Amino acid sequence: MSTRLSDAKQALTSKRAFLSFVETKESRLGHLEHRNPWTNSDLDISPPEDWTWTWRNYAAFWWSYGFSTGVWTVGSSLIAVGLKSWQGKWDLILRSARVYRGESTDLMIAIIVVFISHLLGAIGMAMHSRSAAVYHFGFPVASRVPWGMVGGMFPVFVRTLVGTVWIGIQLMQGGYFTAVLLNCIIGKSFMNMHDPIPESSDITIQQLIGLLIFFFGSMPLLSIPVTKVKIIFTIKSVVLPPVVIGLFIFCMVKGRGHEAGTFGSKGLTGSALAWAMLSGINSTMGKTASNIVNQPDLARYARTRSAPLWSQLLALPIGNTLCATLGIFGTSAIKQAWDLEKAIWNPWDLSNAILAHYWGPGARAGIAFVSMGFLFSIMASNLGVNVIPWGADISTYLPRFLNIRRGMFLSYIFGLVICPWKILTSATSFLRFLGGYSIFLGPFVGIFLTDYLVVRRGNIWVGELYSANPRGRYWYTCGVNWRACVAYTVAVVLPIPGFATLFGHDLSPAWLKIYQIGWILTCVVSSVVYFLCSFVGDFVEEERAMKFEEVANREYVEGFDDEEAVSAVVVRSEK
Repeated sequence: MSTRLSDAKQALTSKRAFLSFVETKESRLGHLEHRNPWTNSDLDISPPEDWTWTWRNYAAFWWSYGFSTGVWTVGSSLIAVGLKSWQGKWDLILRSARVYRGESTDLMIAIIVVFISHLLGAIGMAMHSRSAAVYHFGFPVASRVPWGMVGGMFPVFVRTLVGTVWIGIQLMQGGYFTAVLLNCIIGKSFMNMHDPIPESSDITIQQLIGLLIFFFGSMPLLSIPVTKVKIIFTIKSVVLPPVVIGLFIFCMVKGRGHEAGTFGSKGLTGSALAWAMLSGINSTMGKTASNIVNQPDLARYARTRSAPLWSQLLALPIGNTLCATLGIFGTSAIKQAWDLEKAIWNPWDLSNAILAHYWGPGARAGIAFVSMGFLFSIMASNLGVNVIPWGADISTYLPRFLNIRRGMFLSYIFGLVICPWKILTSATSFLRFLGGYSIFLGPFVGIFLTDYLVVRRGNIWVGELYSANPRGRYWYTCGVNWRACVAYTVAVVLPIPGFATLFGHDLSPAWLKIYQIGWILTCVVSSVVYFLCSFVGDFVEEERAMKFEEVANREYVEGFDDEEAVSAVVVRSEK
């Protein structure tokens, strides 16, 4: 501590001393003669000592991610929204959430819809993990390959915007559960305290107190090294399932003997059923869309190339499908047991409602246990899928002054100032958010996968990704690959009119159908357009003629266990 204070005082002595104090570490190799403006120690490829994530760590990460407030909320919110005109895409799942005896067929279809959506997400994650598991770079550097040195900042920018909202949502959810926990500990005097905040603000004084406590209380986790956080997800994978399953059992016991309502739905057959399934799959993928895009930020720490493959393919769809199903049935059961006009779509309001209905030592102890479990879940999930990637991504804009750790602290600030409670005011706004942003992320996945796996056959010259030479391999035209721009634009334009219909614009129903399959459509279209554009000019001709990942096998595999082999790549990049 005394050393840090001494350094801080020294930094105030001159401009040069101040810049030296706030600058990030230039490279993992230490001080360089000439600083490279395209990298710092976190943007460099990860050295062998950081390749610590095994298949077990990735499996624990995504299994535990499934048992979270977000996944429960995705499932239960389908019950709450009913069937308004723009929400016909949820018709199948809403019907399937009924607990009538004999409705097992509808139940199976609902489970299949949820499972397929997360399976597609898992496939995208596993495939997009490949490049980072082989070359050990993060998402900002991976973006330079198909988009160019300058153009690569665009996908990072879009992902950062989405990540900011998700960080804010998770912070707010943590605040909600902190308020629930305080209610259990302090008693009704906390929930009944005077609230000076106007109702139109969509947040209460109790929730604001909970948000601030969670905000500052979880901040020390941001200091944990990225390579060490995997232990948190291992613990979470064991602790959270009993918490979520316990809440589900309570809801089902209270709802026993009560038939579920129809929620305003009608039977679907033929093409209507098919469209409901497709749009349900597409919309549910909104929960994992951002994680697919920035997958390299975690895959870069893989011990082996195959570590992120089967672990993610299995753990992600199974864990998410199970928790979403519990949310659907738990919400449905409580709605009928209490004869509610409107379903309680999120677990924090459900916890408060349980306290209100069954106030006493047992209920307070039980909900306190549930709240602490969900609080731990929120902190871990937010750290792994939002805060760490956000910190890694933002460093690409100012690598001289921003690294992952500083970016993580900035993400917390930005997540708070966007007022995330506005998104969580209703199930409608939450689902609109999920369905909306995914259409802007789908094209990135199609471009990334097509470029790496098909067009350039997994061959990347890592040193060139840090080259400041405008004639470098990945500078393309003024630092931008026009092929990626064309593919993205063509893909994302298609669902935008349908997206506009959600805000009251009267357009043809055909546009809405296009929007309802937005993520899948944009991913496929961008992939096809990018592939066709890759034949224009002499684009990646050298890579096409090579074997799959020949560059990696030739230059790196022999030295994967050798620190000097990785250092050599970084040294070349600095020249």
